[in-house]
Amino acid sequence: MNVTRKQLDWTETRPSAAVTEYISALTGREQTDFAPLYETVDPEALDSLIDSSNRSTPVSISFEYADHSITVRSDGELVIKAPKSSIGR
Repeated sequence: MNVTRKQLDWTETRPSAAVTEYISALTGREQTDFAPLYETVDPEALDSLIDSSNRSTPVSISFEYADHSITVRSDGELVIKAPKSSIGR
């Protein structure tokens, strides 16, 4: 499985925006080619839960989006696992 890890600053980039931006970049497709993120996860809830400015306990949220496994962590890490079938396309 192809895994991409990005370290981001959630005060500069909303987690919900990062997910769609990096899926687009990894696949070489436009963001509009995919179903809206809100059909998979509530973007506002994702952003709110990951916001670590007032949090002492780390939070990690995992879900499937655009045939990829996504994990968003409050420490700024975004992990995207591509399906095996997409490697080498």
